[in-house]
Amino acid sequence: MRGRQFVVGDGVTVADFVLAYTLDWGNEVKPLGDCPALLSYMERMYARPNAPPRIAQVLASIAAK
Repeated sequence: MRGRQFVVGDGVTVADFVLAYTLDWGNEVKPLGDCPALLSYMERMYARPNAPPRIAQVLASIAAK
């Protein structure tokens, strides 16, 4: 993520929401404490207006497979 705002390309994609959710889930035991850039990224993704509903949709579609 060094020097990047999004995972793929120049705009937010579903990959960003999946990564943000995965980072959040993984951070339950605080492994990101030494990675302020990843924490900041995660917070930016969750701050997007439609992030929570999109994350739920993505997870539902993954679980259905």
